[in-house]
Amino acid sequence: MSQGRTRMSTSEAPAAPHALTAPAAQDSIKRAEMASPFRGYLKETRRPIYSAALILPFFVVYHVGTLVLNTTYINGADALILRLLRPLPVHTMFASALVLVGLFAFWQVRTRGSWTIHTPKLALLYLESFALAGLLFLIFGWLSVHWSLASPARGSQGRLVSLVLFCGAGIYEELLFRGVLLGGLLLGFEKLVGLRRVPAAVWASLVAAAVFSLFHYIGPAGDPFTLRSFVDRMFAGLYFSVLFVTRGFGVAAAAHSLYDILVGLVFIFA
Repeated sequence: MSQGRTRMSTSEAPAAPHALTAPAAQDSIKRAEMASPFRGYLKETRRPIYSAALILPFFVVYHVGTLVLNTTYINGADALILRLLRPLPVHTMFASALVLVGLFAFWQVRTRGSWTIHTPKLALLYLESFALAGLLFLIFGWLSVHWSLASPARGSQGRLVSLVLFCGAGIYEELLFRGVLLGGLLLGFEKLVGLRRVPAAVWASLVAAAVFSLFHYIGPAGDPFTLRSFVDRMFAGLYFSVLFVTRGFGVAAAAHSLYDILVGLVFIFA
């Protein structure tokens, strides 16, 4: 779900798993693969290096695309991160990208994960992300017929620009609302409120999804508020929250971008 585009008028990583040494982590993955190839795949592809490789094409398309197309629009979550960074001595349109790269580096170092990527598993990870995006697309397609959900508002920018912005939406909205907000809420509900993991995840996901949905109506480029579109986006927020908690940042971000692209292609060829 991409937030209303924000004009460039101004100048989570997810919580890391328990730290393991690289050999110990590799041994753990190998044991899981021997017990079950599917469980081994799920375990290995949650490593930071796979998330980084998975979102890399969307990252490049978004940042190179906004430069080449010389657009005055960027994704709303990207713009918000830039505003939050204003007090710091980081004055560049790529500040959000630097934050993302820095968080991935920290996550990789903290987990002491291997830098090795198995190409077949990365290919399966792309297929998994596309399948999850397609599932959400089909769910909303069914709901639009049986519940008359409001169609998402079309932006004033061109079609190619919209597709470029969709790539950024998956990355930076997931970083902001799942990596930072959901991750922080999950930690707060567990450590401060004392909830167990599952209830904490449920409450954190509900709050983060509501904030995610409301975000799309903020600012001059925000969409007009309707209850149905709010519920629509909150459901999407819950969907991506489940992906973030169960499959990690990379899958949530890639599925988000791919879903937005699917919706954008429908509008282009409709």
